[in-house]
Amino acid sequence: MKLPNQKAAYWLQLLSYLSLIGFITAWITVLSPPQSFPIALVLITCVVPLLLPLRGVLYGRDKPVNWAAYLSLLYFIHGTMEAVADPSTRLLGIIEIIISLTVFFSASLYIRHVSKH
Repeated sequence: MKLPNQKAAYWLQLLSYLSLIGFITAWITVLSPPQSFPIALVLITCVVPLLLPLRGVLYGRDKPVNWAAYLSLLYFIHGTMEAVADPSTRLLGIIEIIISLTVFFSASLYIRHVSKH
């Protein structure tokens, strides 16, 4: 099986990372806003950690891409909890699981290409 080249791996990890940021933002603000907490507080708590390595991810640096992959595992856990615990947000949790795993595996693939060159 032939793996995609470094440029394709870079674009896959970048698009999946940006889609995770967009999905979490849309979930909190539009799709299923929190009822008991202020939306701004939940946005700060959930989206700001994803914004920390964003500059390095945009430039394709290996350490921020690595940290983005590690952060995506927290969103995998969150998506799993939402998919199992609350039937009303089950579909959103499954989508979050898929996007976060895509971020993790595409970032791992990109790091593998960068470390070879």
